[in-house]
Amino acid sequence: MPQLSLRAAQPDAYSAATYLKAIQAPATAARSALATTSFPRSSRAIDGSLTALRERESAGGKDTRKRVDPSVALAVFAPSDAVVGRFHTGRRIDNRPESLPNWRVSTTTPETAAAISQLLGGATADDWTQGVVTGSPAVRIVLDGADSVTTELRLWGPKGLVHHCDGVLFLSPTEVQGTPCGCPESSDERAALARKLQAPQPATTVVFRLAGRYDLGRFEFSSPSRILADAAVKTRAQLAGIAGEALCELALELVTVTVGGGVEVSYRKPTLTVLGPWS
Repeated sequence: MPQLSLRAAQPDAYSAATYLKAIQAPATAARSALATTSFPRSSRAIDGSLTALRERESAGGKDTRKRVDPSVALAVFAPSDAVVGRFHTGRRIDNRPESLPNWRVSTTTPETAAAISQLLGGATADDWTQGVVTGSPAVRIVLDGADSVTTELRLWGPKGLVHHCDGVLFLSPTEVQGTPCGCPESSDERAALARKLQAPQPATTVVFRLAGRYDLGRFEFSSPSRILADAAVKTRAQLAGIAGEALCELALELVTVTVGGGVEVSYRKPTLTVLGPWS
């Protein structure tokens, strides 16, 4: 069977892998990469951040932001204290990433893990903190308004966060918060620049309850998928049009594409579908 690269087989997953590799690289390697990377004026996605830094330097101010360890950068995908569990699209086996056909759910207590296993199938691992690999590729969930789905974009440099926005306005630092970020409107242009580490990478977070076990509390799913980030705009608009909570479906959708040589390759993408009001 032909060996295919991740770039060819899973373009959306490749973008995430490139991002994680970049923020985990040693600081010296990151400095070298930035030193040899061209940041053209057409790459408006980072113009605002760099301009703000130059203005601060010219005014005699110093950048007081602390150096961010790569492990901190990865925290954007970690569950918050307010949730009882987190949904995952894969796992690591022998330190290698493995994509799964069904949801894996990590929880904060063994009781929650047992409840997930009963609701979605699958068995709880001996170490329950590793979660439950369920038997379900789709799950009905309940969202409480448009604010339940958020997308933030971040670009990391050797000294920490360089660019942080929601695609339209800066979210930080304070001096530029709320001003236009300059990111390209086109998703394709954003993706092309991000592959060159010249634009921020998305992180879409969904906070929800399970329709089948509403009483368990809130769960979280975070993904660097550009497909999910692009769809989130429409999803938030649909949620805003529903009074009260909404019934939705969070699923892993099988996608098959044809690559060079006519070879068919399959991968799974996360999808979020609004079904209607929750009653």
